[in-house]
Amino acid sequence: MTVAGQRTTLQEFVNSSWQGKSQHQGLGPVIMAIADGSARVQAQVQQASLADALGTTGETNVQGEIVQRLDTASSDIFVETLSNSGHVAAIGCEEIENPVIVEGEVADGYIVLMDPLDGSSNIDVAVSIGSIFGIWQRDSGETVNDASLLRPGNQQVAAAYVVYGSS
Repeated sequence: MTVAGQRTTLQEFVNSSWQGKSQHQGLGPVIMAIADGSARVQAQVQQASLADALGTTGETNVQGEIVQRLDTASSDIFVETLSNSGHVAAIGCEEIENPVIVEGEVADGYIVLMDPLDGSSNIDVAVSIGSIFGIWQRDSGETVNDASLLRPGNQQVAAAYVVYGSS
């Protein structure tokens, strides 16, 4: 896969890691959806002060924290990219009170829990912030509902943390 002096892309790594492993067939597209969303969030973080995207929305999230405008934008981006991956059945998010249940048949669907922009209250002081993800596989034949998001940690199939900087 890797030739000396060349770098492996995330897409190449994902393709080679789960090739022929049917139990994780849809995990690659979920990881790539997170990567796509992360690139979009990073672009927003870099342009936040120029695009007047800093500040609060005036709302409080389910954790009792004041919601930043970038929190909402990041949440919207990840809900869109994960929903469009074709392999996510449900999304739980710190910024959204109720889970997003993705409509349609997702045979090998995953359940993704996320904090789309951890540390966002520090964005205006130029410290690193990030996105946190936990991924669980939906049980075969399971009808997805709010309770589907309550999964034990030992069933988690993947996790991700993406770090963003303002420069």
